[in-house]
Amino acid sequence: MIKLFSFVTTFLLLLALTTSVSAQSQIPERNGDYPDPEHPGVRVRVFVHEAGKPQPPTSSPVLTCTNPDSTAVVDPLSWKLPTGPWTYQLNLSSVPSSVGSTNLPTIAGSAFGEWQSAQGKVAFVKGASTTTNKQALDFKNIVSWGRTSGTALAVTYTRYYTATHLVADVDTIMNQKFPWSWTNPAANDCSLYDSRYDAQDILTHEIGHWMGLADEYTQEYADNTMFGYGSKGETKKNTLTTGDKTGLTAIYH
Repeated sequence: MIKLFSFVTTFLLLLALTTSVSAQSQIPERNGDYPDPEHPGVRVRVFVHEAGKPQPPTSSPVLTCTNPDSTAVVDPLSWKLPTGPWTYQLNLSSVPSSVGSTNLPTIAGSAFGEWQSAQGKVAFVKGASTTTNKQALDFKNIVSWGRTSGTALAVTYTRYYTATHLVADVDTIMNQKFPWSWTNPAANDCSLYDSRYDAQDILTHEIGHWMGLADEYTQEYADNTMFGYGSKGETKKNTLTTGDKTGLTAIYH
């Protein structure tokens, strides 16, 4: 009888896990807004941050130092983070060695801090570390490197309640297949063109989706943090433009 009970319990746990994984896989990894198959009243907005066109090859490294402002106003979307503290969790074990796991708290703190200082409603709090590297409605709000589609630098999944349009959970997965690095802005405002994507640059862009801002793809937004393409050697997205801040103010006024 005990063995039968144990078998049934194990079977039910495996069934629940399989169902959960299957439901997660039903959410496409492409730009769009989808119903969460497991949670009525919740939708998932998926943002895929693509790599931009490669720059022409150069005979020697060049410095990428420009950080121009832009007044092009980024479009707000249909949700926002709730007022007050918002806790995020970092997967340190997933960080590429070229970035350094011990650097991720600093990188994330600077990226979240840039958005926090631009509005007075949401305060970001670093929670306990996590080993989770996949999106799910688990209220962990993770930043992790992991597997995404081949062309995506990073994918952010923002889940929000349809009744209140407040965020329920948000996860950012950085693509482990791409070459990554980090230029510490406190030490150097430039990035050597070394065929790598700057972790803070891309993460700062992704957090804009946590806040409720859209990707922008036209040339007038090329200098905005929320420009929808990322480039190697780029660090200008570390800091918000006037247009990024204006779009944010429209949400958190």
